[in-house]
Amino acid sequence: RAWGFHDDARGRAADACAKASSRTRAMVWRRAFGDVRRHAAEMARVVIWMTAIKTHVVDLTLCVGPSMMPTFNPSGDVVLVERLSAAKGRTPRRGDVVLATSPTNPTQLVFKRAVGLGGDVIDVPYSYGRNFKLRTRRVSVPAGSVWLQGDNPLNSTDSRDYGPVPEDMILGRAWVRVWPPRAFGTVENSMGVVELVRAGA
Repeated sequence: RAWGFHDDARGRAADACAKASSRTRAMVWRRAFGDVRRHAAEMARVVIWMTAIKTHVVDLTLCVGPSMMPTFNPSGDVVLVERLSAAKGRTPRRGDVVLATSPTNPTQLVFKRAVGLGGDVIDVPYSYGRNFKLRTRRVSVPAGSVWLQGDNPLNSTDSRDYGPVPEDMILGRAWVRVWPPRAFGTVENSMGVVELVRAGA
């Protein structure tokens, strides 16, 4: 009988240990799952904030191509774009370099200079197809639109080709060139080769 008692006790102890071990494993899994879920929620918040900042505040954008020479290097400059003004529906200033959705390819972004605002009358270099002449033509910019031109008039597809651009296609203002380091600095406001004849209201 004494031997049977100890045997039962050992069995109960083993059962208790197994149950405790099972509870411990379950607790560890719940805790691990809770940690994963918490970290996933934190990462989701970070992604949301970063997306909001990139879309509505500031963003780094690569400018490649000859159309904005000599302001930007054709081999590629990295530009800090201020997006807050555009997100709030503010019209760019005359002479600002802006980032816009390409009117000829909505999947692409372009840097151009906003040389005419709604209601402005401007004189711009005239173009016959792709051959830009030294003569000028007078343009009246419709309300709610912006006239965009590259700083390199002999090698730029811009409003001379596709006409005035709706303001809601303007995504931001080129603020600071951050790369290459030797060219670091704010992006200059200028009217370039365009002459403002009469400012809009």
